[in-house]
Amino acid sequence: MKKILIILAIVLLISGCSNNKKDIKVTKKEEKKQVIEKDSYKDLNNTPIGIYQLNGNNLTKIHEYKTTFIPEQDINIFQIYPSNEENINLNESFGKSYYNEWIKYNNIKLGFNIQFSLDTGEEINYNILSPNDTFNKWEYLLNYLYDDYINDGKGFYSHLEMTDYNENTLFTSFKMQASGNVNKISSNIKFSVFTYDSDDDFKDNNYRGNSIHTINICNGECK
Repeated sequence: MKKILIILAIVLLISGCSNNKKDIKVTKKEEKKQVIEKDSYKDLNNTPIGIYQLNGNNLTKIHEYKTTFIPEQDINIFQIYPSNEENINLNESFGKSYYNEWIKYNNIKLGFNIQFSLDTGEEINYNILSPNDTFNKWEYLLNYLYDDYINDGKGFYSHLEMTDYNENTLFTSFKMQASGNVNKISSNIKFSVFTYDSDDDFKDNNYRGNSIHTINICNGECK
């Protein structure tokens, strides 16, 4: 009887070791699969893009912008331009210059991201990919998109509405205005422009591509 019990114990022990080895193998395969999936994304889009200030025919790249947040007043109008240069002298109007540069890049779209903290500790982070998205978080910031190319030569023109928006629309300028609750913003505003060619350039709604330029917009001194 003792011999039978010893034999059974040995069989169970061997069986247990075997199962553990199988579990380890499965775990390693799963880990390897996760690593492959994590590293599979590659962005080949290197479109140059920047946020600029236009003075006459000169574009100056912005890295930091200091102002005072006053409810219902403009923070600034920012020009967007497909370049990485710090200073650009335009030989023609801004709208035409933008168009002539932009058409060098195929199947590329343009978007924006805004991030800031509230005095409650809440973190705000949202993208603007079309005129519809400009209504996001309107209680803190009012945002407006413009197409200077289709309005070239006009003395006055309005911001883009969804009824104006189509696959040929260009986002050449971005106006940011302080809203009624702007004083609840307790941090710098991180304002980014980026280009993308597919939904794969976003993970959890966050842009992860190569083509991006970010500035800090500061209420007084930058924090």
